[in-house]
Amino acid sequence: MRTVWVSFDTMGRDCLEAAAESGAEIVAVVTLPGPIDPNRSGQCSFDEVAARHGAVLVQTADVNAESTLDAIRALDPELIFVVGWSQLVREPFIALAGEGVFGIHPTLLPRHRGRAPIPWAILSGLARTGVTLFEILDASADSGAIVGQVAVDIASDETAATLFARIADAHVELIRVCVPQLLARTAPRIPQDARRASSWPKRVPADGIIDWETRAPYLYDWVRAQTRPYPGAFTFLGDEKVVVWRARPVELDDAAPAGTIVATRPEGPVVACGQGGLLLEEIETGAGELVVGARLG
Repeated sequence: MRTVWVSFDTMGRDCLEAAAESGAEIVAVVTLPGPIDPNRSGQCSFDEVAARHGAVLVQTADVNAESTLDAIRALDPELIFVVGWSQLVREPFIALAGEGVFGIHPTLLPRHRGRAPIPWAILSGLARTGVTLFEILDASADSGAIVGQVAVDIASDETAATLFARIADAHVELIRVCVPQLLARTAPRIPQDARRASSWPKRVPADGIIDWETRAPYLYDWVRAQTRPYPGAFTFLGDEKVVVWRARPVELDDAAPAGTIVATRPEGPVVACGQGGLLLEEIETGAGELVVGARLG
């Protein structure tokens, strides 16, 4: 089937390759115009991939724009996949593909629709998440009929980086299972039960600020959930921003005001929390030096 691929990130690129290997004819790739934005997690170039598959490269910041719709319509697509794209598609876009438009969401729908699913999975204390391939039937988020799912267990020490990698693998696994079914027109369409749906809100980099009055075990989760490839949990030393990429909770012998650096170990400084302490194992600062007695916040 003539297939259009919409994506700007590495997960979408890997899925495109898997779909092509599974028999989909990739006639166009719709992606963001360059250059790569270093603040957009996972963004990558599709120039080489599109050229290798003989696909038209359509660059757009608005997938619903008339110019974008015209470019896709001219290719007469049968299938469209939207994998790794932050914008919801609307009805005129959905009408372009006779065999349907499909998306992938990195949770086990109908639970946890919405934004930032990898950080939220860790922050919410989930022991299991997953990936869902679903049909996009309207402009609502992540609500269409389910075609397939892959479950992913979350380890107790999972970080955003490790979970991102395993979620990416699950994306490819799901594509390899479901694309042949879609091409053969045998894929299931299981309606979601709206009564069991839940949603996560959007997160922005400013949401990563550390509240030192929090218990240390939760701040451990806070740091793990927002480490690379995301912008990171952060605090301030005076006016200097300090990004915390890796940390772990530790016991403190004596109480101290939250946010106070109470010790320096070979692995890094120890900061008093609302309860317990947090050992900062990897940080990124400007010129600021973290010394015992300094206050973060």
